[in-house]
Amino acid sequence: MSFLRVLICAMVAILSSMNLYPTNIAGNTASLERTDDPVLRFVVCSDIHMDDTAECRQYGRLEKLFQHSYEYAESQPYDSIDAFVFVGDIITSGKKVQADLINEVVANKMKPGTPLMCVYDNHDIGGGNTIAGCEEWFGVPANEDRVINDFHFISVSYDDNHSYTTRLPSLYKQLNGAKKEDPKKPVFVFNHRHIQGTVYGSTHWGTAELSPVLNNFPQIIDFSGHSHYPINDPRSCSQYFFSSFGCGTLYYFELENGMTYGTVPPGSEEAAQFHIVEVYADNAVAVLPYNILTGDFFKVPSSYSDKQLIYYIAEPSNRASFGYTNARYKTADTPVWPQATQVDFNAITSTGATVTFPQALDGEEIHHYSLVVKKNGIRVGAYKFWSDFYFEPMPQTMVWTLESLKPNTEYTVEITGFDTYLKQTKSPLTATFRTAAE
Repeated sequence: MSFLRVLICAMVAILSSMNLYPTNIAGNTASLERTDDPVLRFVVCSDIHMDDTAECRQYGRLEKLFQHSYEYAESQPYDSIDAFVFVGDIITSGKKVQADLINEVVANKMKPGTPLMCVYDNHDIGGGNTIAGCEEWFGVPANEDRVINDFHFISVSYDDNHSYTTRLPSLYKQLNGAKKEDPKKPVFVFNHRHIQGTVYGSTHWGTAELSPVLNNFPQIIDFSGHSHYPINDPRSCSQYFFSSFGCGTLYYFELENGMTYGTVPPGSEEAAQFHIVEVYADNAVAVLPYNILTGDFFKVPSSYSDKQLIYYIAEPSNRASFGYTNARYKTADTPVWPQATQVDFNAITSTGATVTFPQALDGEEIHHYSLVVKKNGIRVGAYKFWSDFYFEPMPQTMVWTLESLKPNTEYTVEITGFDTYLKQTKSPLTATFRTAAE
């Protein structure tokens, strides 16, 4: 029987036995009330996209990643950073000058002797570069199984043909070996592209090539990037066959299709995120999303809490304990408008107006809005735009500018809020205005 067929049979057996919606559903945060110290701490980021000069914003952000990580660690009883991991698109166009700048920051900011692991992917091997070229420039293997503080760290890079398939046999062997050593211990896997059907962004930017192997090992905690999707969206943590985390970017945001201004939002360059990961002796794992631009950990994106955002996995190897599952789509609350909410119209001209309204409230995250413009009850315009949930602090009000309207005409706007699980406000926020005469 072929290697791939064995894996497919194993996946079918897993699917038939899994509890798809475990009853102990967690939210997008956990109150981490532990009295013991971690036994392992590491930092993981993706999509640095270092450019050609030290004046690029990525250079300073990478410096701050090291600075803030060490400052946090040194404030804790367990004061070590045991590894740093760059999960692909380390450089932006496959140039040695870009790799030299990465190495410069690492040499200046990372403490000597600290392990550095790297994954190489599409941008790293752009411009005629190769995986072997990346390994030479950075001095870090593309694919390795490294044990750090008794936990396995496995990196998975593209090959020069932009494929993972040649990696599957060795990856399975490494994962199976780690499982045999201790089936309850988490195994940390790093690949640039999201695994299809896991975290926020994996629908458009994911790959299924690694799934036949990864799906057999619930103890995997997978870290990926590529999409540039923000890490404070609750869907950036996902559990099904195993646990997955998106790692964001130090460069610029990009999000899903469907918004009026496309996939890149206004202010997209205000993106600099990474994870600090802490592991405990009982195998529990806490993932702490960090915002370089605020110099602090992310807060939960709920309208009703300002607690620190912590993803907590108590039993990585136990699928029945998984809480960050698709069941969240069912258990999430419905967004609501604040009491006495009203829409304001400003800068009214004969052909346009500015619409201002308060953010809707949601227990998970208010994600985006639709705004419909009607004249005499007939729709004459429709717009969709994000809530700016990826910024901290998130703005309290939203502003949208209407254009190409008719003079001296009455218009009605209807605004609907959607949360991250696509639940919407029960009724739209409605208001009327008249454009100025010519």
